[in-house]
Amino acid sequence: MNVEQKGRRKPKIARVTIVEQVCASIKQDIADGLWKPGDKIPSEAEFAELFGVNRLSVRMALQKLNTLGIIETRVGEGSYVKSFSLSPILQEVAVFYDEEDKYADIRQLRYLLESECMRLALQKATDEEKERLGAALRYYNDMSIELYKDIEDEERLEHMVDADFLFHYQIIQMSHNSLYRDIYQMVQVLIRGHIKQLLSRRVRARMEAGLPPMVNETHEKIYRAIMESNAQVIQQLCEEMLAIVPVPGMDVFE
Repeated sequence: MNVEQKGRRKPKIARVTIVEQVCASIKQDIADGLWKPGDKIPSEAEFAELFGVNRLSVRMALQKLNTLGIIETRVGEGSYVKSFSLSPILQEVAVFYDEEDKYADIRQLRYLLESECMRLALQKATDEEKERLGAALRYYNDMSIELYKDIEDEERLEHMVDADFLFHYQIIQMSHNSLYRDIYQMVQVLIRGHIKQLLSRRVRARMEAGLPPMVNETHEKIYRAIMESNAQVIQQLCEEMLAIVPVPGMDVFE
């Protein structure tokens, strides 16, 4: 009985072009640390001789690495390794997440990451990291007061978003999980967008309802929970922070 008679099919073998092979090889060498950020890599001619291919194939491979943000080619100087970041790419695609249903996806991602990192921070945070979290909280509160002075001021709002992100990123770092930290950094453009939307909604709702400004006490509670290693309240506080459940005095509903 042959393979097809058994109801199984072998996948087609994909053809890998010379350009893709050259690109993959250079990329792997960079990932392995052969060249570090800021280092100049060999020229087109040198790579062509090394791989035994023509310069056009090398040029196309380098163009692909440029597009990916892995290297930077400077006219008349050559190509240099960049400090790789997905942020510019995510910033370009963030517009596709600027919808209510997409923000729900981002909120769910934040909940999964941040609630787990809060739990880990209870166990692993150092005294120095706790001090930095306290400083981040004070900065957040200062920026919150500034924002309420003029909620139409875009610069004040951006400072508030910076402060909010800094507070949460400090907790991510306190988890001592490098993968969680890297994921949070990679999607920070989307997270900052979600923070901005949530802040704007809460502030405007209170102002339109004629309620006085109010500092977000959930951040204070999160800080105290980490200081006191209180694991029981972490899930509830994370839900309040992300407006999964309403915060009395902060969230205004019809």
